[in-house]
Amino acid sequence: MADLYFSEQADTLLDELERSPTRKNLLIRLNVALDMLEANPLDIRCRRRRFDSFGCWALTVTSNEGEWIILWEERDETASIVAVRAITPDPY
Repeated sequence: MADLYFSEQADTLLDELERSPTRKNLLIRLNVALDMLEANPLDIRCRRRRFDSFGCWALTVTSNEGEWIILWEERDETASIVAVRAITPDPY
């Protein structure tokens, strides 16, 4: 199990989603993905996309609002500390 640390952007977005009565589907799907990341960042489902230019992985989430990505990086060699750098609509 990893410790997740969130950037200000990611933390703010999750707070906004928690307060929104119309975006619960997206929040639920992001939380499922974050739970999977926390449980095992080495899981292949968390590592399907790599952005070498940013030095991070992208975990894709599909919701009724389209495709979103969770950009994250390992902070140690064992992946026991994970930094969630951003949560954003997928630009691709």
